[in-house]
Amino acid sequence: MKCVICKHGEMIKGTTTITLERGISTFVFKDVPAQICDNCGEKYVDQQTTRALLKKANELIENGTEVDIRKFQVAA
Repeated sequence: MKCVICKHGEMIKGTTTITLERGISTFVFKDVPAQICDNCGEKYVDQQTTRALLKKANELIENGTEVDIRKFQVAA
């Protein structure tokens, strides 16, 4: 797949760090699976992974967490 940003690079499997902010809350997820452009470095996270990230962020907000840094883990 070609990168939609630079139009030159090919996408390769890798991992990235995603930071989500809402209001006073900030969450950092490390080792998130992604497709990464080998030319410009643009990162793409699939829909299933995005849903899991947003679900976990919402759970953390509901629990009153303001800052959290964790390694991303796919639910079994």
